[in-house]
Amino acid sequence: MSTSSATAQLAALIITALTARSIYRLFLGPLSKFPGPKIAALTSLYEAYYDCYKDGGGRYYIEINRMHDEYGPIVRINPWELHIRDPNWNEVYKVARRAHKPLWYYRFLGPPDNAFSSVCAESHRRRREAINPYFSPAAIARHQPEVERLLRGTEKVVRLDDAFRALATDGATGFAFRKPFGHLDSPDFEHAGNRALRMLGWLGVVNRHLRGVVLWGFKTLMPQWLALKINPGSLGVRGFYTTSLGLSEGCAEKGEAETDLVRQILNSNLPPHEKTLAFITRESCAVALAGTESTGSVLSVTVYHLLSHPERTARLRAEVKVAYEKYGQPPTFQELRELPYLGGVVNEGLRLDSIAGRLPRLDPKNDLVYEGLVIPKGTYISTTQKDTHFCADIFSDPHDFRPERWLDVAERKRLSRYLAPFGRGARSCIGTEIALMEIYLCLGRLFSPEAGFELELHDIDFEQDVHFFHDFFSPFPMSTRGIRAFVRWEKGGVNECY
Repeated sequence: MSTSSATAQLAALIITALTARSIYRLFLGPLSKFPGPKIAALTSLYEAYYDCYKDGGGRYYIEINRMHDEYGPIVRINPWELHIRDPNWNEVYKVARRAHKPLWYYRFLGPPDNAFSSVCAESHRRRREAINPYFSPAAIARHQPEVERLLRGTEKVVRLDDAFRALATDGATGFAFRKPFGHLDSPDFEHAGNRALRMLGWLGVVNRHLRGVVLWGFKTLMPQWLALKINPGSLGVRGFYTTSLGLSEGCAEKGEAETDLVRQILNSNLPPHEKTLAFITRESCAVALAGTESTGSVLSVTVYHLLSHPERTARLRAEVKVAYEKYGQPPTFQELRELPYLGGVVNEGLRLDSIAGRLPRLDPKNDLVYEGLVIPKGTYISTTQKDTHFCADIFSDPHDFRPERWLDVAERKRLSRYLAPFGRGARSCIGTEIALMEIYLCLGRLFSPEAGFELELHDIDFEQDVHFFHDFFSPFPMSTRGIRAFVRWEKGGVNECY
């Protein structure tokens, strides 16, 4: 057989296979009955275009919402996944479902060998149980003095987003390793590393669509000089992992009396192959990264909205001042949680700046039903929490920052049913209480009578610099200019501006 004949036969075989697959996906497959654009049902390249390229990437959520506007509350968004936009539907996230996570979606930050990205429910349960004691209320309370110590470094703020991410990074790594990375000590709050988180988010999305080879190549094959040439912040991506590796190794060598996340894993009932240094480092890194970007972003957006509404800033200051006078000292995390207006501020910040990415799950054993439509078992099903957080039927004027909406007890109870900034079900974020502690303490200190300084926004364009634009699982704005502010604080009666 000639080479040209063999090539022609191979091409014909490929075309036949692609045609058969297309016919199956569009007309014969179990999801063919669900509405949605044919091109999305035909190929995942449609999603990849919006995720990796369109307007800088991370824009498929816009197209998904357009699909819902056209086709209704349930749509097929790729060959194997359905998306539901209904704030009252959460069947797949119920604990009893023991739903799995799809490997292709959650590998955006690497292999599924940590509690966050574990594919099957059993692996997640085992890994989460291993670290649960480290996230107990008592353990978190012991971490409060460290967070308060870190807060003393925030008076030199120039870029709020950098400062809050530095605070969140040092808080998360201090909690995990008992030794913070020291980003608050950096003159620019480790600006290059913070920029790297944005690049890491985009790389993660690309990595998701290219079956995991991107981050593997970036970490193992690409020379450092080339990575720096492509993006100067890339050193921060590698630095985050290598620093975590070094701290994990150091923690593993400590005595039994030392308590940190690494020691917690080593003393757990996990099998030996899940106690290797590489596994522990990835688990610790996942915890630290989760506590860095989300907490820093929520603080940035919340403080922006407060400073944009002086009357709300004044009301918050007055409430915190009363608390200081009541307790005779800076209120603790639990005492700050009792302040109703501060609670409304925190809830609004979490609502407006929660997880951007959708949360796909699958039930491998049972069919599900939505509005009379049977969803076959093993089907990937997702919802997006921002759809609920911005639903006008639940939150009136949903795009407005309105802490007052949470003050009425009955209304707060109703709204709280729909507020889920840390995920849903058994797979919700294990570090929720740590994040809340950092947010409450930070806001409680920044707007306290003892702060000694005031913040003033400087040259901010909300649509460009603050508003959610890119879905790299965490929300990112269109620009990279950040949220900039003057810090005016008194020293010896003199107002100084930074």
